[in-house]
Amino acid sequence: MRPILCLFFLIVQLIVRGQTAPTPPSATPPPAGTTVPAAPLKKGNFETEFKMKSGSYLGFGQVNLGMGEIGFKVVVFCQNKEKKSGRLEFRIDRPKGKKSRRIGTLQIPYTGDTTYALKLVGNPKYSNGIHDLYLVAKGNPFSITSITFVQDY
Repeated sequence: MRPILCLFFLIVQLIVRGQTAPTPPSATPPPAGTTVPAAPLKKGNFETEFKMKSGSYLGFGQVNLGMGEIGFKVVVFCQNKEKKSGRLEFRIDRPKGKKSRRIGTLQIPYTGDTTYALKLVGNPKYSNGIHDLYLVAKGNPFSITSITFVQDY
């Protein structure tokens, strides 16, 4: 038993000594005359951005739509200048098909580099209760940075 235990400790020491940690990056500035690549610029001022193209969708499961909501507020930006603007359809239960019900549509205009807060308000006919909510993109591509419920006018 002792020789096996000694052999075990010897192997463990060899394994631990064989591991090396990667060297940390140096904190010294780069030498003069060298260029450092700039960090990529991010459009918008938000941490999360959902890039939507025609046919793509965001899904939210088991959303209670019977708690006094009268609509949605969506912050978007669209850099596509084509005449055909994008639109965002709000659907419940399924993103497409016969069992899907559209409860509203929001037109997405060209915004350039700025973000727009667009509101879809109304009293959707079939949206009372708990449903799966889908935001389905149609037309030109655009980006969604946030979505919230609107409680009052």
